[in-house]
Amino acid sequence: MITEKEISCIWAGLRVTPYKEQNIDSLIPLLQVEFSNWSLNKIRSYMNLVTGNTNDSSGVLVAQNEASYNVGIAIYTLQQIGAQFLNMEENINKEENKNKDDKVYNILVIENIIASSPILQKPVFMALVQGAVKIAEYFECDYLELPNINDDKSFEFVEKKYGSYVKKGDNFRSYIDLSNDSYNRQVYAKKN
Repeated sequence: MITEKEISCIWAGLRVTPYKEQNIDSLIPLLQVEFSNWSLNKIRSYMNLVTGNTNDSSGVLVAQNEASYNVGIAIYTLQQIGAQFLNMEENINKEENKNKDDKVYNILVIENIIASSPILQKPVFMALVQGAVKIAEYFECDYLELPNINDDKSFEFVEKKYGSYVKKGDNFRSYIDLSNDSYNRQVYAKKN
């Protein structure tokens, strides 16, 4: 089981940690914004599915400010996707996928990413993505799947840090390629 120590990170004064509690009351205000058409019972049921998984196949990251106020959350799942189903430009343009790759990719998928305020979206999203990258690296994922970050000002900091590793998916998703050695050398060099 992944521990807080292994993935905790701080970015711009925001601390990102995994949410391990069964009681989600402190997350309800953020969840109600994201799932405004859902009843409280439906939100609780969904979160029980996400947080109740004991094999780390899904989870929640929480970003807190210096006053320990929850300012953002990211809900993620770990998935395995065959190359023929991975909708990236490079796969779409390969001679109509004539020789479909049989490779199966490990992908950490950010299902939902939520900030408490539009003003805080850039730093909160960056902090949460950075925490998600740590989880993806821990589980040796090939890609981190995000909402489409192209032309979305909320992901400006993410684009600056990971831009050369971002691959465009369909109109709704982007992927950060974590699978090559040059990624690891470049990203860790930027940390120091």
